[in-house]
Amino acid sequence: ISYPAPRGRGAPAIIQTMVEADGGDCDIKSYGKYNGGFYHVDALESGKADVATLIFSNFEIPEARARGMDDVGFFSLKDWGVPDFCQLVLFTTPKRYEEQKGALRKLVLAMRKATRIIHQQPDVARETYYAYVREKNGDEAASADETQKAVMDATMTATLPAFPNDNSLASSYYARLMSWLVKTKQVGEDAVSKAPVSKYWTNEIAW
Repeated sequence: ISYPAPRGRGAPAIIQTMVEADGGDCDIKSYGKYNGGFYHVDALESGKADVATLIFSNFEIPEARARGMDDVGFFSLKDWGVPDFCQLVLFTTPKRYEEQKGALRKLVLAMRKATRIIHQQPDVARETYYAYVREKNGDEAASADETQKAVMDATMTATLPAFPNDNSLASSYYARLMSWLVKTKQVGEDAVSKAPVSKYWTNEIAW
């Protein structure tokens, strides 16, 4: 299992949950783990791993296919009993949140406006990003080979429609995630009482 952490419990927990959802029963200690960082496609292509966890359908899948791995497949976590925990969120300390609440609200609204532009004018969004990359990377961007360009184009095509219009998440989302973490022994049961969802998550500035 390719997983970007040498001692992480997450990879076996993910695979074990998927196996059980499919009606199987395996010894969780039997899984081998390979830590190649976030270079999951390299791990699969080299044969150092048979499966990769914490990959994204809009990143690693286009990259793998652009590199000639036509038989690569993607399994969505939520279809196999695993909470969809791969969400990009904003986080800060309680103190800074209270101090910067107004500015953070403006940030969320700006992100929402940007998402609307991305969805309504994807070609404009794509070219704006490419122009930024060319400006920042200069010769490096210009010298990209055909495979790198194909990966970038495929990644952009898959990513642009993936941005959510809403920046909120239901409390039940985190409650379900915590329940799974406890069940798979990634955190202790006391974590639920010590860290209730209301203590670390709010939709206040998303609405």
